[in-house]
Amino acid sequence: MTTDWPAVADGEASARRPPPQGLGAQGLATAWHELGAKGWTILRGLPLPLLGRGTATAVLEYASAFGVPSDRDGGHPVRRVAPHPGHQGTTFSSRAGDAGLHTDSQYHRVPEDLVCLLVVRPATEGGLTRLLGAGDAVSALAAQPDAERILDALAAPSWRWQVPREFACGSAVAKERGYRGASVLPGDGTIRWRRDNISGSTPGRLRAVAPIVERCLDHAEGAVTLTLDAGDMVVVDNTRTLHGRTWFDDPRRLLLRVRLWRRP
Repeated sequence: MTTDWPAVADGEASARRPPPQGLGAQGLATAWHELGAKGWTILRGLPLPLLGRGTATAVLEYASAFGVPSDRDGGHPVRRVAPHPGHQGTTFSSRAGDAGLHTDSQYHRVPEDLVCLLVVRPATEGGLTRLLGAGDAVSALAAQPDAERILDALAAPSWRWQVPREFACGSAVAKERGYRGASVLPGDGTIRWRRDNISGSTPGRLRAVAPIVERCLDHAEGAVTLTLDAGDMVVVDNTRTLHGRTWFDDPRRLLLRVRLWRRP
């Protein structure tokens, strides 16, 4: 499935917003093309100022070339993705270890369209980025012995996810109380998934397939693993590409994340 993203090459996106310093028009055009074709892209070697306020400004500038930054969770568009010493948070961005393949903001009625992750300091070992497109996820699930039951469960619009406690205060969740749930695979080429915070209000017959789905996605043939260095930024279509990471325990690993809305 190919999404009709704005094409910098024909001038539409570049007319709306010029490329930020360090990201030329041709590089941006290539990134838009890759994002539309496969659901993710990597920008390598972006200039980074010294760690501090300038780094957050830089990642916002780079990310804003792709969409409108969202501050819906946490009140600020830039979030540090780094382990907090002695803290086992409910969100992947605040703890070490691996992260299963997932989409962001699955607990909202409408998740953000894109996720940008800029590497400031990679882990000395592990912490590699993993990606899996919705099409490859469906293919892997369809090959399971009980595929019909699994896919039927994932199409049911009754899945709900708990809000990580780091975001529960000050988030927009309170405004979504009428939200009754969503499909993991609604049948339009999109996907919404995260296993570890599935709400207990999700029907039991659906929760029963979650471990099978998680194992299947983790071993799907279409998954790719990326090695990212400082200054590399991956941009992921949050509606049709799952992302995760391999295990790590380096407390100095630091990424900066920005969630984005598509520009009108």
